[in-house]
Amino acid sequence: MSKSPINREVALAGQQVRRKVIFALTLCSVIPLLLLTYAFHAPVREFLGPIVGLNDSVSIPALLAFTALLMATGAFIVWDIATALARAAQLSNEPSPDLPVEPSRKDEIGTLMSSFARMLATIEQQSQEINEFPRRLDQLIREAFRDSLTGLPNRALFMDRLTHALTRAERGGTNLAVLFLDLDRFKILNETLGQEVGDRLLVEVGHRLAGCLSPEDTVARLGGDEFALLLEETSDLSGATALAEKVSAEIQRPFVVDGRDVLISASIGVALTGGGSMQPEEVLHNADLAMYQAKAEGRARYELYEPGLNVSTRERLDLQADLRTAGARQELSLRFQPVVALGTMRPVEVEALVRWDHRRRGALLPADFIGLSEETGLILPMGRWILREACRQARVWQAESGMPPLIVSVNLSAGQFERDELPEEVATIVRETGFEPRRLQLEISEAVLMRDDPRVFDRLEALKALGVRLAIDDFGTGYASLSYLKRLPVDCLKIDRSLVKGVGYETEDTAIIRAVASLAHSLGITVTAEGIETQDQLTHLREVGCDQGQGYLFARPVSADRVPELLASLAAGERNGSPSWLG
Repeated sequence: MSKSPINREVALAGQQVRRKVIFALTLCSVIPLLLLTYAFHAPVREFLGPIVGLNDSVSIPALLAFTALLMATGAFIVWDIATALARAAQLSNEPSPDLPVEPSRKDEIGTLMSSFARMLATIEQQSQEINEFPRRLDQLIREAFRDSLTGLPNRALFMDRLTHALTRAERGGTNLAVLFLDLDRFKILNETLGQEVGDRLLVEVGHRLAGCLSPEDTVARLGGDEFALLLEETSDLSGATALAEKVSAEIQRPFVVDGRDVLISASIGVALTGGGSMQPEEVLHNADLAMYQAKAEGRARYELYEPGLNVSTRERLDLQADLRTAGARQELSLRFQPVVALGTMRPVEVEALVRWDHRRRGALLPADFIGLSEETGLILPMGRWILREACRQARVWQAESGMPPLIVSVNLSAGQFERDELPEEVATIVRETGFEPRRLQLEISEAVLMRDDPRVFDRLEALKALGVRLAIDDFGTGYASLSYLKRLPVDCLKIDRSLVKGVGYETEDTAIIRAVASLAHSLGITVTAEGIETQDQLTHLREVGCDQGQGYLFARPVSADRVPELLASLAAGERNGSPSWLG
């Protein structure tokens, strides 16, 4: 009940009790009148004369009875009021007074008791709220300055501590360092393993970062997968770089989450105050720029802030922002490069390669933006679009140009392959585009397939169950063991251009390709050489047993509308490095 109704009830009940008290006092005032009457008893007796005897026999008992009645009525009223006050006192001593819906008494005293009890309950509730205020205030302060997931200081508290640290450093003539840390490819990992696993990983990262610092230093979670470290009283860069190396090593140690090993790395930017007055936002911004430079240099490393980073990093940030809207602006397109059988020189496959026709920078190769797409998680929707567009375009060629069915190869990123939903997504795209699964070849990087994760085999088997072909891309980059091949249900092995470049000239490269081709053939795996650019390379690759080849010697990647003519030319035996197919 609100405060206003309670006050009205109390006022009404108080008026009723007041009437009873006035009535009791009025009755009590009759007693002095009786005494006064008794004082004038003698004159009255003389005046009455003969009837005095009768008057005495009646008046004296009546006077006594009336006095007794007055005393009994007054006592009852006093007892009634005392009972109400005692009940109210009893309710006030109870920890949590429970008010009955209907009071035990139905008169005005009961109403007063009920209203008074409600007032006491309201006072008790307000008293509890007052007692809880310090705890709630502490909780509000914690929520305002602490990260709710990790318990670490948040951005607001970090900036406050950085402000005070800069003031102390300026007064004392010392330096301090700020490290800006961003987890590499965390968005892909979070989407692949789930948000719950991602949250646990962030908590563990926070614990490891805190263990790398001394008590007077600060580690904070700025948001998402970004952390900041404040290192005070740093005389030079050596202390900051030593901490960056220690943090990087700690992050790269496997995390055990739900019984599984999770591997992750971090890009770190280091900014050192060089004396003079600096604003906290400026120091953090410099560390942020250095972090982006670390990502541009390949991730899993740290970079020091230098004034020249402002321009290059700003360009990278602008490119990242443009990439988010490239699909909506229809700036992404596919190019197709043929793969030929080295025995007959006839085209047997085409590989789909993505290009970004940037509105200001022109045509961008995958090396210019694939890394950015992986960092931002955009590689997942981009990968789905590439797969769908390649299947759709292959159907268009067959319907409009009468081309014979060819195998279409599409690259899968690490983020795509690590998703458990990948087989279902591939099945949906194949079904919706009407493309034959046996004509689709999915290329997966050797580095991804060589991970010691049983789920790798589960996904490969699930994809094979759809009827698609599987290929190991960039084979020979230093990860795989040849004996590992027999465990993988793959159809094709694509030898990296770094080995192809030395075939015929480098004895080791030639021997490796020969051994790989021999083992692959024994396992029923087709061998394709990438990056063939010269006739000598072609001749030696045939000699060592490569089945197929791909490279500028045959044709550069071309747009979809030029593919039918290109394939017809290659099928007619017109391959001679003609400039018409070199761009």
